[in-house]
Amino acid sequence: MRITTKNSKGRLITYWVFTSYLAFESILSATWDFNWINKGYAISMMQHLGFPSYFLVIKGMGTLLAAPVFILPKLPLLKEWAYFGTFIIYIGAIASHIVVGDGLNKIIFPVIMLLITITSWALRPDSRKLSRV
Repeated sequence: MRITTKNSKGRLITYWVFTSYLAFESILSATWDFNWINKGYAISMMQHLGFPSYFLVIKGMGTLLAAPVFILPKLPLLKEWAYFGTFIIYIGAIASHIVVGDGLNKIIFPVIMLLITITSWALRPDSRKLSRV
């Protein structure tokens, strides 16, 4: 199948829409993790899921560091780490909510964010991929 310029532009636009949202959500997530907004919600959620509250600091640092990596040019190895870390966070959130018996309403958002992460990763241009040697 031949990729046309029109398809390439559409793919690039779609990539940037998903990637921009992923970076934005990573920053927003960190503000919740650090308890800067919605005081106490993230801590109570961690307790509900059985995680220690200090896990939020680890998660917050990871998501805050991943956000600019998604947007900045080059850095292919860091991008792979950022995507993988984000993937693990959302898979972990889905699994944790299932294990504690939460309903679908608690699982929908992490599933959507997981799909956004996978879509951004899959559509990234060659210049943002780790080259194979």
